[in-house]
Amino acid sequence: MKKSLILRELLKSDKFIVTPGAATALFARLVENAGYPVVYATGAGLSNMNYCLPDYNLITMTENLAMAKRLNDAVKIPVIADIDDGYGAPINVYRTAMEYSKIGIAGIQMEDQQNPKRCGHFEDHAVIPIRDMVAKIGAAKEGSLDPDMVLIARTDAISATGSFEEAIERGQAYCEAGADMIFIEAPRTLEQIAEIPKMISKPTILNIVEKGKTPAIPNKEIERLGYKMSLYANATLKASILGVERLLEYLKENDTTDGCDNELMVTSDRRHEILDKDVYVNLIREFQV
Repeated sequence: MKKSLILRELLKSDKFIVTPGAATALFARLVENAGYPVVYATGAGLSNMNYCLPDYNLITMTENLAMAKRLNDAVKIPVIADIDDGYGAPINVYRTAMEYSKIGIAGIQMEDQQNPKRCGHFEDHAVIPIRDMVAKIGAAKEGSLDPDMVLIARTDAISATGSFEEAIERGQAYCEAGADMIFIEAPRTLEQIAEIPKMISKPTILNIVEKGKTPAIPNKEIERLGYKMSLYANATLKASILGVERLLEYLKENDTTDGCDNELMVTSDRRHEILDKDVYVNLIREFQV
């Protein structure tokens, strides 16, 4: 079954979906190995990890597309790809959706920010008119070569306008325009978090950014409130930064990495296991002349 249909089946099921983000193909493999059913190709993470740039729409569509393909190729589970604002006008969104559907991405997530977009938990947001985002949603649906690719529409209206009511209005409009899921970014209070699934007719996502603008609550509570998915877009990225910093400090202090296995790094055997080294060893033997 193609990955977009797997994702759609998950959305139809009673299963609540916890979705970690991944900034590299290796991280996507680790998410899959840990038993999560979906992985999120985080736009911020791809920019941070691969270009050492902040999340200000500094990476082009084709750059992000190439990285999303690597993630998708590394796993059997569905990948949801962050496509920022769709990389331009509706005609650009049309091509973006077409290209992402070509590589077998299960879902794409597009937001209604003005360019340059920024992380939903940064400051100084601005959003485009509702009619412009509705046009982009239509272009994405028409441009996709896979009719089953899931389209997630995100609104940053809470940060941009300070109005929770406008965020709900936008979410409802995006449902009517054909979005399959709605992502209202950065609700500020537990009351706002609780209201969103009641007010939106399509499945909803809650994005948890550690120490961000949205209160952190357990996944069981997120599910109880009526959300279909929780998103931890950059937790793995931040964990990796801390791990590398600690390893480098150890090396500086101890003049060796001896003693770090299973403490500050995985063993070489575990690394090779994750990367399916034995599969390629056997292939070398099979085809050796």
